[in-house]
Amino acid sequence: MRKLLLLLLFFAATALSAQNFNAGLQLGLAASQVTGDQLSGFHKVGMFGGVFVSYPTGHLGDIQLELNYIQKGSRKNAHPDEGDYEKYLMRLNYVAMPLFYRFNIKSSLTIELGAEFAYLISSKEFDIYGEITPDPRKADFRDIDLSAFAGLGVKFHKHFRFILRYSYSVMPIRPQPDEGFFYYDAGQFNEVLITSIQYQF
Repeated sequence: MRKLLLLLLFFAATALSAQNFNAGLQLGLAASQVTGDQLSGFHKVGMFGGVFVSYPTGHLGDIQLELNYIQKGSRKNAHPDEGDYEKYLMRLNYVAMPLFYRFNIKSSLTIELGAEFAYLISSKEFDIYGEITPDPRKADFRDIDLSAFAGLGVKFHKHFRFILRYSYSVMPIRPQPDEGFFYYDAGQFNEVLITSIQYQF
């Protein structure tokens, strides 16, 4: 975590020292699910935050690069009152670097289209009995998650913007398992909804 904070500070300092660039901070929440885990719904909520730098390209919009920390995964809560005692939690922590173009639609409304490269810091799975011991027959999570995403931005103050994004992995975060695991034959994929507030210096 210390190394991550130092990297974020270096990223922000570099952006602020560059001419014609804008920089800022962002903080929000990531609601996620994993396609291929036999669960559905964005029930896993995690933290999202980081720094960004953007370069204006005229009236059309600007290019933006970010360095973020994001928590992804999936969750299923038990419902004992309904006779459902099954419980599951997948925690995936990433350092992510999105690169995208932000189109100006109106003075206060923007659309984002881009890609995100993310590196997996840690991963854990839990069930009703606690942390799940890795099964050697099941593939490990990949270190890299490459996603495509789209988003909307609403500027409501000179320095503040509200962001809503949807992203989906373009390659499996955990590949097709060995024989005996048929419940995610195509692999598993991150699917994430992000809401955040950006502050531009």
